[in-house]
Amino acid sequence: MKHNITVERFGIRLRPITIDDAAFIFKLRRSPELSKYIGEIDSRYSVHESWLKQYFHKEGDYYFCIELLSGVRIGTIAIYDIDGQAGNWGRWIISDSIPAAPASVWLIFHVAFDILGLSSVFSNTVIDNASVVSFHDNCGLPRTGIEHNGLTIRGVSYDMVIHTAKKENWPMIQQRLEKPAILAERLLRENPEE
Repeated sequence: MKHNITVERFGIRLRPITIDDAAFIFKLRRSPELSKYIGEIDSRYSVHESWLKQYFHKEGDYYFCIELLSGVRIGTIAIYDIDGQAGNWGRWIISDSIPAAPASVWLIFHVAFDILGLSSVFSNTVIDNASVVSFHDNCGLPRTGIEHNGLTIRGVSYDMVIHTAKKENWPMIQQRLEKPAILAERLLRENPEE
């Protein structure tokens, strides 16, 4: 949906996706390194662009571009499928050469809990995506379920680990994310062109 939420901290910014981001998102989602554990998308750009145009009319779907403060786009993240006080957070794809994962998650939880006022958000991660599952575990996000055969990628079914963050745990999650986000911000300042 079209929204006007923009937040920044730790050297990065989350800003609303625009139609001008369509080619960037398409390229990001089709990158073999970054798309190994995400759902497949149609190889036709026109189908992707059509989906994005429909997104702008979908309520309860907050899709963001992750960018450096210089405006260089480095990824995407979203809160969507909001039902009452809960939502799903995902569509999280970030360039692996930019150390912005902790900051982008800190910011999306800030949006979820402090701006949208949600009581919980959950994510679904392919169980074989060990680095992301470990990242969620280390953030203090409890595993709240397994979705068996939750996603099929190139004909292979994968189980999904569900992690849930609750508003009452947000202060503890903030603390766990802030130290690595501050460290990463220093690296971004030292290498601003990356």
